[in-house]
Amino acid sequence: MVDLDSRRFFSSSQRQELYELAEGRCQRCFKPLGQGWHADHRIPWADGGPTEVENGQALCNPCNLLKGRDMNYRDAFVPRPFQANVIDRVLERISAGEDRTVVLASPGSGKTLAYQSLATRLVREGMIDYVAVFVPRTALAEQCETGWMVTDKDGNVLGGLCELFDATKRLGKIRHRVNEVPLIPPSERNSGFVATYSALVTNEDTFARWAARHQGRFLLIADEAQFCGDDAEGGGTRAGDLIKKLHEFALHTLLLTGTPYRADNQKLILADYEPHESKPKELQLVRHAEARYADGIAEGYLRTFEMKLTDARISKRTMAAPDSDRGDSLLEYNLSDDGSELMSALRDERTWKPLVDLVVKSVRDKQKFNTAYRGLISCMQQTEAKKVVKYLREAYPDLRVGLAVSADAGAAGQALANFKVQPMDILVTVRMAFIGYDCPQITVVGVLTHYRDGGHLMQLIGRGLRVWKEGPPARQQSCIIVAPDDPKMQGFLDLMRDEALQGLRIIEEREEEEKLQEPGVPVQETFSYVESSVATSTRAASNEVDVEADEFLLIEGYKVMADSGEDATKLKKILEFAGMHVQKPVPDPRPEPSAAPVAQAPKTERAQIEELKSKASEAVRRELARRGVTPDKPGYQDAMVRAQFALKQACGFSADEANTLQRAEKRLRAALNISQYLA
Repeated sequence: MVDLDSRRFFSSSQRQELYELAEGRCQRCFKPLGQGWHADHRIPWADGGPTEVENGQALCNPCNLLKGRDMNYRDAFVPRPFQANVIDRVLERISAGEDRTVVLASPGSGKTLAYQSLATRLVREGMIDYVAVFVPRTALAEQCETGWMVTDKDGNVLGGLCELFDATKRLGKIRHRVNEVPLIPPSERNSGFVATYSALVTNEDTFARWAARHQGRFLLIADEAQFCGDDAEGGGTRAGDLIKKLHEFALHTLLLTGTPYRADNQKLILADYEPHESKPKELQLVRHAEARYADGIAEGYLRTFEMKLTDARISKRTMAAPDSDRGDSLLEYNLSDDGSELMSALRDERTWKPLVDLVVKSVRDKQKFNTAYRGLISCMQQTEAKKVVKYLREAYPDLRVGLAVSADAGAAGQALANFKVQPMDILVTVRMAFIGYDCPQITVVGVLTHYRDGGHLMQLIGRGLRVWKEGPPARQQSCIIVAPDDPKMQGFLDLMRDEALQGLRIIEEREEEEKLQEPGVPVQETFSYVESSVATSTRAASNEVDVEADEFLLIEGYKVMADSGEDATKLKKILEFAGMHVQKPVPDPRPEPSAAPVAQAPKTERAQIEELKSKASEAVRRELARRGVTPDKPGYQDAMVRAQFALKQACGFSADEANTLQRAEKRLRAALNISQYLA
């Protein structure tokens, strides 16, 4: 066991002396040291190197990161610029004595792998023993565990992102925890757990005791922090207050957020704000690293888009007062001019059904290029989601449709997991697939919600913006967004266009170098209601091209005749060139890859344990039934109690105590031989 210096970091006076000895230059590349340079151990602290000037050296950020990668580790992981920046900034801030880092990241930027690689780096340098991750939903917690590392009962790694890192030393298993004790087995240092904010609130003592026991030896991750409020600010959530308490025990806290404010426009926990540069009266989030949609376009991990916007004709009736001589009044207007009744409009099947039909058509167009492409439809509430599923199954019986809503509890989580690996066409949900859900085969997103907050829309549409590595080159992939044509959606389209154009401009500049709302509150009139809402026309808009409704109909007709799956905006560009160039015959549809065999999504350790326990219980029931003891017979409950006691005697523990894979398997083996233990 190596004796470690009790002082992990160099003091201010030591840093000053190292700077002067190096004459203000990096002692590796000899470039001038910038702000946030690293006071580094020549012999790593984790290997027993003392925190003394004689063992120190002044390094710039890139050289210190390179030194960490040169420690004889063979990693296949090559970080994106954003991911490298996150690692760099956290190490820089830890070295400077800062206790938190705030990261604002668009969907698909790779922030999960960023914090997993960061934790691996901190583990290798001996700075932490554990990572504690908190997320807003169970599906994300399960995705974190199975996405990072899948193991068998003996601990052998079967797959996961962990395989990008040298197995000689890396972050170990991240287990999904609800109320299990211990959160991390004592024998498993350099590992972690992931839990939901809800689990934190329900079992706060469990998590608080763990944090106090491991003070200063863990990295705390608050993922999707925009869903974690702060009671001190008013109107917040209990989880926010508890994250702040855990933060007091952590070596460092990493806040990862998709929006600068919470959904209710309150400030994020543990975050600072400063006056906006161009709008002094507004406050902006102080972030230490950022990934925008423009960055994703420029770096090739996010897709461009085409937005199909459907208008609707709304009829709004206002009831006259009983003592009035006037009759009822009827106001008719277009949704594209006034979106104040968007929620009511989307509840009218004459509006939402055409939108759903457009999603189906768009998915089928995409599947002409690859049968694995699929779509996502987000609805306002569970009742609407179930109506959409019913309509899809009746109108398109050959369509493979999935449903994931919170009322289905565990089944919804499994539906989300299976949708990613099994042949499917469309997933219908409310909010479950809205946050952090990673399924790059989704290339069509149907927006059947009335939420128009920019952060909310970016999170939702982001499900379809991720580039699929198994698909064609990134520049050839695009996402279809099907949405109502209301004014706020038009405003969001403008924001998306600006971001995308910035990204495309960065690509062009790079290639050239190589050669050489405040949301308003709708007010409804007294005694008024939307009598009807009927979808009318649809137009399309991409990053740089507009297709009006009449053009859209014409192009869609051409697509049917040519059996084409191309985006309407792309075909319009082709038609515009038709007068200058001879148009080549439309090629035959591209050969479709053979359908992959039906796969099962990897299960978390908790899910595997529950499955084994369920099989054990079923084995006991079968044996009792073989003996003629069934639930409808007198004495069944007594017989079951005796059988469970016999099973406990045989394996050595009860069902509740079978909390590891090894124990659960041992209990199942005993259950399969229960006849030997029953009189």
